[in-house]
Amino acid sequence: MEEEYRPPKYFLALLTFQAARNLISYYNRELEPMGLTGAQANALGILFRKKNLSLGEFAARAGIGKAAAVSMIHRLTETDFVTAVPDPNDARKNIINVTDKAIKVIAPAMTIVRHLESTVEEALGEDVLKTLVDALKVVRNLEF
Repeated sequence: MEEEYRPPKYFLALLTFQAARNLISYYNRELEPMGLTGAQANALGILFRKKNLSLGEFAARAGIGKAAAVSMIHRLTETDFVTAVPDPNDARKNIINVTDKAIKVIAPAMTIVRHLESTVEEALGEDVLKTLVDALKVVRNLEF
């Protein structure tokens, strides 16, 4: 017996994907003149806040796998936003830090982030935005 087709009640995956695509598109468009994508700006923010990270530490803080972290750091190294030098205490590790070039774009990039957040807060209201952020954190941490 075939199961009757019933559409999902909320289409959570589709709505989440569309909202994320909209936000990422904004970041990429606004950050492009600085030579950055939204993901790269996020990576720089992590590296700016915590100096001398290893690749594994960076991957954990960014919430990405090591292969994705390697690709991200490689791209940021190629564009002179970060340096990766051997750890003097453990030659198997590289120490990653932002460069002066990255430091110059951090403030303008954060202005773009704050603008997006204030635009969303204006549209939703502070209480709804806080609820949305709290809910997204819960969904992010669900194991399916």
